[in-house]
Amino acid sequence: MKAGFYPKLALDGIRKNKRLYLPYLLTCIGMVAMYYIVLFLKDSRAITGMPGGGTIQPMLDLGSWVIAVFSVIFLFYTHSFLIRRRKKEFGLYNVLGMSKRNIGRILFWEALIVAAVSLALGLAAGLALSKLAELGLVNVMHADATFTLDDFLVQFESLKKMGGIGELMQMIPGMSKLKIKESDFDERKV
Repeated sequence: MKAGFYPKLALDGIRKNKRLYLPYLLTCIGMVAMYYIVLFLKDSRAITGMPGGGTIQPMLDLGSWVIAVFSVIFLFYTHSFLIRRRKKEFGLYNVLGMSKRNIGRILFWEALIVAAVSLALGLAAGLALSKLAELGLVNVMHADATFTLDDFLVQFESLKKMGGIGELMQMIPGMSKLKIKESDFDERKV
């Protein structure tokens, strides 16, 4: 089969089932953004320096673990719901001669596409909203904080330390087996 056959079928499946995939994709983006915001708040210099900051940081650390565990359970359950809703489509693929392995490849590419979009848009949303969340927490704690553009530079530096999109994609379970070239991801387009 052609090299782009499975990704094309995966994109087509997502596009045809957009009523099912849009809430799932928005949920994935929201989970990534929430996790980034909580991690940002945990390591924030403004929160560390204010009274009670030493107490807030361990609570945020615990909160990040709770969000991570809840996200994994919730997203696996939601993904299995999506797969069950598409039994007829997969049955048609099977009748047309596709094996379970080929259908699994299509599902793998769908999951990969959703993960890439979720990571990119979730990190962008988290980056945009994290400083707002920090200012809100500082306001609730009745402390003083200032907002400068230098704070955004610190965030971009932390994102740069995380690595490129190819390295982020390698963190997804099962992706280390797939040979994806770093040149396939153009970070400037994201």
